[in-house]
Amino acid sequence: MVTETQHPEIRADARADRRTWFFFALFMVASFFEKSLSDHDDLVRAGSTHPNLPWLSQATSHLVILAMVPFITFMLSRFPFTSDRWRQNLAIHAAATVGFSAVHIFLMVWFRKLLTPLVFGFPYDFGLTDLSLWLYEYRKDVLSYTLIAAIFWMNRVAEQKAMEAEAARSEAKDRHRLTLKSGGRTFFVTADDVIWAKAASNYVEVVTPAKTYLARMTLTELERLLEEAGGHHVRVHRSHIVNLDHVRVITPTGEGDALIELDTGDTVPGSRRYRERYAQTA
Repeated sequence: MVTETQHPEIRADARADRRTWFFFALFMVASFFEKSLSDHDDLVRAGSTHPNLPWLSQATSHLVILAMVPFITFMLSRFPFTSDRWRQNLAIHAAATVGFSAVHIFLMVWFRKLLTPLVFGFPYDFGLTDLSLWLYEYRKDVLSYTLIAAIFWMNRVAEQKAMEAEAARSEAKDRHRLTLKSGGRTFFVTADDVIWAKAASNYVEVVTPAKTYLARMTLTELERLLEEAGGHHVRVHRSHIVNLDHVRVITPTGEGDALIELDTGDTVPGSRRYRERYAQTA
């Protein structure tokens, strides 16, 4: 008997979806009360004989949308935005909004037709033959589909990044290697090979004897990985990290700052804020 093991990324998506669904459900509850109260107050001011009707109308709409969330998450898994076919997948999602809206309208209307006579004593008429009503509901459903897809997708991306960060920390701690993503590729660099590094906008330049990597990460993230790897690296400036094994000369420049010369001939600034970290080599 073969036991099928679920891929870690699929499990990560499932974790993200469960967490997102919980908070989205809370949002839908808040939305239900806000819209129902607003519509109720409008009907009271207009002198309507059935001012409580919005509570049923909003409840049927919100519950159907909540029930259809798994359809959207299925579409995200089957047609992801990050694949090479993202343009085609985007078109498929656009087409899916039509089905999403049709099911939402049919189920919402069915529940209203079933419950309105029982609760309020009169039949409910949506006007399914009126094309303008379909278009009106479709515009709202496109927005709902888009927002739900975006929320769940962003949380999936965040979960994937957290999983990658944990894998990078494990790699640093267990194998003393850094995981650097550069130019669409992943490089594994021995921590001791890192001579120095500096922040460069949303990237970090990591200098080794072999080459310089432009990794998409923050300097703080790199600093944590180097600590996990047990490297002899310290933060010497808010935008620089050096390997103390390569420090040759530290020259004070006044007011507690310094210029740090490495055995490669490179020089990096040392800030008085981090002086205690690098002064031990002086």
